[in-house]
Amino acid sequence: MTQTRQTIIGSNPFVDVAAFLFLEDIADKQGEAGMNNYLISLASSLAKSMPAEEYNTWEEFLDAIKRGESILTTFESTITPTDNCMVTTTCPFTKGLKEYTKRIGELAQVHFNVAEYYNHNVKPGALTTCCVICQSFRNFACERIKVEGKSVRYSQLSNVLFNGTHKVAPEEWLPILLEKSGISKTKLNMLQRSNDCIWMLYSED
Repeated sequence: MTQTRQTIIGSNPFVDVAAFLFLEDIADKQGEAGMNNYLISLASSLAKSMPAEEYNTWEEFLDAIKRGESILTTFESTITPTDNCMVTTTCPFTKGLKEYTKRIGELAQVHFNVAEYYNHNVKPGALTTCCVICQSFRNFACERIKVEGKSVRYSQLSNVLFNGTHKVAPEEWLPILLEKSGISKTKLNMLQRSNDCIWMLYSED
C-alpha cells in the first residue's frame, strides 16, 4: 500500500462524522431519553467486554494507568497530577467533533440536549453526548477494578469542549471533590487551560 493511500485511510473523516449522524438518527427515533439510555448501554457493554482488574496496592493501580495498561486508559491518554486526580489530555472525540463542524457545521443541538438530560437525570458533568459516553464508561469500568480488595470509585471534576466551553462539578460538591483529588481550585483552573477532562478516582471506604 502506498504512503499516499495509507494517509488517506488514516485521516478519512467518514467514520467520525457518520458516528455523530448515527446518534442523531437515534435521537430522532427514540428521543433524548432513548439516546441517553443507548449511550449508557453502549458504555456499559464496552466496559463489560474487557477483563476485570485487581491490584494489590493503589501504587500498582496508578502505575498501570501511567503505562496505559488499565481499562480506564483504553480510549484515553491520561496523566496523574496526584494519586487521585486523573487528567485526559485530549478527548478521544475531539477529532470527530472537529471533523463534524468542518464538514457539517455546528454540532446538532440534540447532542447538547442529551447531555443536559444526563446531567439532570443521571449525574452532572456532561457537555455533549461524547461526555455521556466517556463518563459512563469510566463509571462502569471502575466497577470492574478492585484495589486491595476494594472497589474503585469515579467522580467528574471538570471538562472542556474543543471550543473552550467548560463544565465544572456543582459548586456544592466541588470542595469535597477537590480535597479527595488532592488539588486546589487554582490547580484545577490551571489544568483546564491545556487539557480536556479532569476527573478523580478513589477507593471505597
